[in-house]
Amino acid sequence: MKTLDSFLFTTSLVALGCSGQAAQGGSSTPKAPVPALTAPAPVGGTGVIRTPALVSAGMTRIQAFVPAQAGATYQWSVTNGSIPGVTANAAVYYDAPASGVVSLACTVTVAGLATTYTQDVPVVPVMPLTPFYYGSGFSADSLANTVVGGPSGNVVSYRFQARYTTPLEGFRIFFIWSTTKPGYNAGLGGTVRVDLFADDGTGAHLPTGPALATTSYGNIIPQNNFYPKLTFPNPVNLTGGGLYHLVFTNIDVDPVANYVSLDTLYTDAQTAPMQPVISDATFAVLFKPAGGAWRLRQGYTPTLELDYSTGSQGNGYMEVWSTNPKAVSGAASVREAFKVSGPSRNFSKVNVRLSRTAGSSPLTVRVEEADGTLVDEADIPADRFPLGVPAWVTAAFPLSHVLNTGVAYNLVLSCPGDTSFSAFPMRKGRDKGFSNSTFFPDGYAQFTTTGAAGWKGWDMWGTQNLTFSDLQFAFVP
Repeated sequence: MKTLDSFLFTTSLVALGCSGQAAQGGSSTPKAPVPALTAPAPVGGTGVIRTPALVSAGMTRIQAFVPAQAGATYQWSVTNGSIPGVTANAAVYYDAPASGVVSLACTVTVAGLATTYTQDVPVVPVMPLTPFYYGSGFSADSLANTVVGGPSGNVVSYRFQARYTTPLEGFRIFFIWSTTKPGYNAGLGGTVRVDLFADDGTGAHLPTGPALATTSYGNIIPQNNFYPKLTFPNPVNLTGGGLYHLVFTNIDVDPVANYVSLDTLYTDAQTAPMQPVISDATFAVLFKPAGGAWRLRQGYTPTLELDYSTGSQGNGYMEVWSTNPKAVSGAASVREAFKVSGPSRNFSKVNVRLSRTAGSSPLTVRVEEADGTLVDEADIPADRFPLGVPAWVTAAFPLSHVLNTGVAYNLVLSCPGDTSFSAFPMRKGRDKGFSNSTFFPDGYAQFTTTGAAGWKGWDMWGTQNLTFSDLQFAFVP
C-alpha cells in the first residue's frame, strides 16, 4: 500500500517549466505536456483547444491555443466574445462578455486539409471579494509547479500583503521533485536564494530592490524535505497592510543541471479575483524567464506560510482531492462538520464551490447544529452552476445568524435525486508543519451515500474516514 506522501510525490505530478501545464492532484493520471507558446497558459476544457474551464464576466486577454504543427495555418473566430489581436496564430488572446458562453473555433489547415476545433467556455459573474470569512476560503482543482532556474532560467515571486507590523522571521514553502516524471528537477535541486523585496507600488505590483532580507537553501533534494521552514538570519520589520515579495532565484553554478520546482494550488478557472477571499494584488505567483519580464501566473496560488514574531498567515492547503469527488444527489450528500473555536461568527451568506453534473433542481445549503437542529437553509438555482465545471456560488439567507463559540455545526449540501452535483475537498498541511492559521482548523469534510446514518470522512489512496480535508466554502457576514 502506498503511503499518503509517497503517493502524492510519485504519481500525481507533471512538470510545468514554462509550458503552463497544470499538474493533477490526488490519484489522477498526469496530463501530457503541451508545447510552450507565447506565454504560460492554463489547460482546461475538452478537445484540442486549450483554454480556462470558465472565465469571469468582462475578463480580457484570456489565452486559448492549439498545439502548433509544422506547416500549419490557423484561423480563429469567436462567438459572444472578441479577439482584439491577431487571429492567425496557434495561440490567441480573447475577451469575455458580460454573461453567457464564449464559443471559440480554430480552423487548422495542413497540406490543404482543414480541420475546425471548437470549445465552449462558460462565463460566470465576478465573485465579490470577501476578505472577512469563516471557512476554507481558498479554491483549487489540482496542484501545479513552477521551475526555479532550469532551462528557462526562471525566477519566481510570491507576492503577499503583510498582516503584521512585526519582523518576518521565516516562512514555509512547498518544493516538489519527482524520480519518475521529467521536468520538475535535475541534479541535486540547486541552491535557491530567497530575497524579501518591497513592492514597486505600480499597477503591476512587481518586486523592487534592494533586498530587505535574504536566506539560501541548498542541496535541496538530498535533504528530502518537501516543506522546509526557512528563516532569515536578520529579520526585518514589515508594515502591516504593505505589499512584499519573496523572490526565489537559483544561484547554483549550473542552474540548468541542478534545479527544483515550487508547487502551488491551481484552478482551471480564470476568474476575477483568482481566489474569492483575497485579491490578486495581495497574494499571487509571478515569474520571469531569463531575459524576460515579470508575468502573473494566472490560476496559481502560493502554498506558503509566513511566520512573524507575533503570528502566521498564508495558505496551508497542499493537496487537492479532485480525483475522488463525491456525488450530491438524493441520499448522497457532502458536508463540513465543525466546532467553532475563537470568537463567535456572524453570517448571512455561505459561498460554496462545486459543479453541477446533471439535472435542474436546486442545491440546498443547510446550516444545522450537530444534533440536526436547523439554523437556516437556502436553495441555489441549478442554473447558477455551469454544467460540469466547479464554480463559486453564493447561498443568501433572509436573516443574519451566529455561529457560537464552542458549538458544533454542520454545513450540509444536498439536492433531489433528479439532479446531481459533484464536490471534492482540499487537504490541509497540518502534518507538514503548516500553522492552523493557514487553513480552516475547526472541522473536516464528510460525505454520505446512504443518508443521515452514513456520514464519514473522505477516503483517499484506499484509506477510509480521513479527517484532514476541507470542502471549499466560506461563511460571509
